[in-house]
Amino acid sequence: MNDLRIAEVTFTDTDVVLTLANGGVVTTPLVRYIRVEKATPAERTRWMHADDGHGVNWPELWEPDDEGMVSIWDILQDRLYEAALGRVQQAGWDVDALSQRDHELVALWRLEADINNGGFLQFFGNWGVRNHLTAVAALDLIGACRAAELVRRMHAVIEPYADEVVSPADLPGLLTESDHDRLQELDEAFWEYPDRLARLVVQHYDAHTHDDGTRRSHGGAQ
Repeated sequence: MNDLRIAEVTFTDTDVVLTLANGGVVTTPLVRYIRVEKATPAERTRWMHADDGHGVNWPELWEPDDEGMVSIWDILQDRLYEAALGRVQQAGWDVDALSQRDHELVALWRLEADINNGGFLQFFGNWGVRNHLTAVAALDLIGACRAAELVRRMHAVIEPYADEVVSPADLPGLLTESDHDRLQELDEAFWEYPDRLARLVVQHYDAHTHDDGTRRSHGGAQ
């Protein structure tokens, strides 16, 4: 994979501009980083590397994060998700019209977005068993084994009710208090991100596959 370490950080009126070690340039909206947005020009220059150069922090503005206040992995993962979501929208939200690669990316985005927002019940209620299976398979494929196991355990909590469920929306009313507590525990474990999911998504889908899902030997930021 091309060297995605951050070599330089500059700014426009609207963007943080990251120049990478591979010569690529990646921009991200300044409004996403409110403390940097409100910082003085001098404060903005006092950034420090994090995550072996793949992220940057501003220690004067906020407590340093191991992965960086700004992370190249997060930015590139968002781009991959946004591109796949754009293609499924163009396809009338028919995931069967997508490449396997895009199908997996859409499933992963749905998984992250919904579990982080309302937990596994929201994810499963919105998208059902097929999307669940696609997302878990994709987690295994990219090497996010701990996240995959957590999601399997979440599904194991609801699986005994499969014969009683007419719609996924029925699930919350069928589960016991113990079931809800167990799901809450697993949701919270997922929120801790036991795998570096953004990095794994980028390393697999940006470095190793084309839009049609065929493999390639290298890739990088544009």
